[in-house]
Amino acid sequence: MHLSTTRRSQRGSGLVLVIFIIVVVGFVALIANRNQARSSQQLVSMVLGTRAEMAARSAAEIEISRYYQYDAQSSCRVAQSQAQPPNPNYLPVTRNIEFQGDGLAQCKAQVSCEYIGVLDNQQTVLQITSEGRCCSGGWSNDWECLSGAWPWQRTIQVGVRGDE
Repeated sequence: MHLSTTRRSQRGSGLVLVIFIIVVVGFVALIANRNQARSSQQLVSMVLGTRAEMAARSAAEIEISRYYQYDAQSSCRVAQSQAQPPNPNYLPVTRNIEFQGDGLAQCKAQVSCEYIGVLDNQQTVLQITSEGRCCSGGWSNDWECLSGAWPWQRTIQVGVRGDE
């Protein structure tokens, strides 16, 4: 076998192999990139969901603190005064809370207090419902996220007994 005939029969096979490798590596890179994007989106979702829950918890704690400090502006104090004696037109009292600082930036909470009734031992029972909301891109107005921003929301309910 001559050297010249061997070269002729192998001409172009290296090029096919290189193109095949480039295509395979390209597909692997594309799949890895998509997985990275999904992981990033899941991380953002988890962080903002946790922040929304913390906003809801913080608002509930603020409202509980206001109630036990006898703050007249507490939504529970207002709800308690409006509901006694039993009032058929009674509606839960709602307050909005905006947080300052980095921890809950881009988060807001809406907290409402509803009068439930009186126990046998004459203690008042109230229910606080707190809804925390966070937007990934900020707020356009009171409770709407900017266009294209992702909203996250968590709701917490807490029972409170009066201190009578």
